[in-house]
Amino acid sequence: MAAAPVLDRGQRAELAKAARREEILAAARRVFATRGFRGTTIADIAEEAGIALGTIYLYYPSKEAVFAALNQRLAELIAGAVRAVPPQASMDETVRRRVREIFAACSANRDLVRIAVINLDPDTELTRGMQAAAEVRNRPVARELAAAVERGQVRPCDPVVTTRLIEGIVSIAVYQAFVLTGGEDADTYRDTCAEMIAAYLRPVAGTPGAGASGR
Repeated sequence: MAAAPVLDRGQRAELAKAARREEILAAARRVFATRGFRGTTIADIAEEAGIALGTIYLYYPSKEAVFAALNQRLAELIAGAVRAVPPQASMDETVRRRVREIFAACSANRDLVRIAVINLDPDTELTRGMQAAAEVRNRPVARELAAAVERGQVRPCDPVVTTRLIEGIVSIAVYQAFVLTGGEDADTYRDTCAEMIAAYLRPVAGTPGAGASGR
């Protein structure tokens, strides 16, 4: 049996920092879920995590920064759900499978969904950073859409704008399914959302390649 690799001091320190960061985010997730964003202070998060208030500032400069990290965590879960479904034979099938995976990820993380829908001031540096990160995450889907347009599998569209709109539609459907309601109609929201997106993306009859998308 091979011996476990021996970590040097720097590697152990990085692992310890990563573990502490996870402890802080887990504590913030619990506190935000019960008290809401505005009802939570950075001291509340420190107390829940069982660490000194000064320690938390070594990792996050503010409550807003902690929130941004949780928002990023949800975004990574959703991006992972999209990546888990490679392009299928038809755009309709790709859309349906990806929306299904996104809803499954959100259903398993309902508390994080409720936290992430809180709106930050759109004029802050943190919010601008979150928006920039979203643009980076959307690029692979936009490139995929552009290629599908070239093949005639998707109607002519601006792939960047269309990707943003698809993200918005899915976000609203998730919000309706898991925040405004208790998830009992999640399957209906999921399927309707997927059909709305697929219906828009289908090539218009009579355009080149219109028969390539299939159903």
